[in-house]
Amino acid sequence: MKKQAEEKILSLLLSGKHPMSKKYAGHHVLVINNEVLPLREGKQANEDIQKLKKKYGRSPVITFVPRQDISYILVICRK
Repeated sequence: MKKQAEEKILSLLLSGKHPMSKKYAGHHVLVINNEVLPLREGKQANEDIQKLKKKYGRSPVITFVPRQDISYILVICRK
């Protein structure tokens, strides 16, 4: 059930239909259960992830919330 809720939140964030999409547009966020939290930088990000792992017993999903006025191109390079 929690996994389905996370997938729905991720889908809404990526499509720009989630209420938090505009707030976090152009930034990375952590998604766990029904929470969307901003991903801080450096050691603070690692501390946040560890706290969430301890609180929920699993790792949060890290995702980038795209801005709706920009097109993104994903390039994957293999060695």
